[in-house]
Amino acid sequence: MLFPNLTAQYGALPDSIDLRRADVADLLREVRGARLVIADPPWQYTEGAAGKGAAQPELNGIFECVTDAMIVSHLDATYDCAGPDARLAVWYTFPKDQEWSEAGNAGKRWGGRTSDGAWIKSPHVGVGYHWRGWVEPVAMFTKGATGRPNHIAGGGLFGNGHISAPDEHSYKPVAWMRQWIRAWTDPGDLVLDVYAGLGSVAVACALEGRRYVGAEIDEERHRRATMRVADALGAG
Repeated sequence: MLFPNLTAQYGALPDSIDLRRADVADLLREVRGARLVIADPPWQYTEGAAGKGAAQPELNGIFECVTDAMIVSHLDATYDCAGPDARLAVWYTFPKDQEWSEAGNAGKRWGGRTSDGAWIKSPHVGVGYHWRGWVEPVAMFTKGATGRPNHIAGGGLFGNGHISAPDEHSYKPVAWMRQWIRAWTDPGDLVLDVYAGLGSVAVACALEGRRYVGAEIDEERHRRATMRVADALGAG
């Protein structure tokens, strides 16, 4: 539900779009039957070899970072939120791929990664956490599936590769999110957005006629995400 001040300022969003200012754990206790789950966690990062593991406060300060253990707990809980044959997409930025077994192995319950993809930010001056990296990977799971991931670099059947100019941190391309939603869901299906951020998934669901539920705990990001959905629907 929208906060009253946001409803007054931007107009009520459709009943199908439930963009909450809420804690992720509370959301995950409620939701069941999602066809697609998207998680863009606020990972904590270190400088790696160059900084001998020192924290990067200037990057971690972009979001209120969550511990790896808490993120793993959230990803684990998404399994119970998803219906049969659901898909999960988890964003991460290097070097979290090297720490996957500890930091993001959602496959322990989901059944294994079925595909990988990447957002390639062009020109190569991206806005990722780690050294302002210009490639932001995403790991994809299918509930109950087994086997090795199918690496797709340039698009493929499900559009697992996307090249676009960076806008700002975690501002995922709406066009790419719409491709995912069309490929992996049907009209009326429920999409769960675990860390809503600036609302790209919410906008995509509103435009594609899918039901959406997502949580963003930060007041300013929640306000901006709500405004983006309203603007996309011509309500702003």
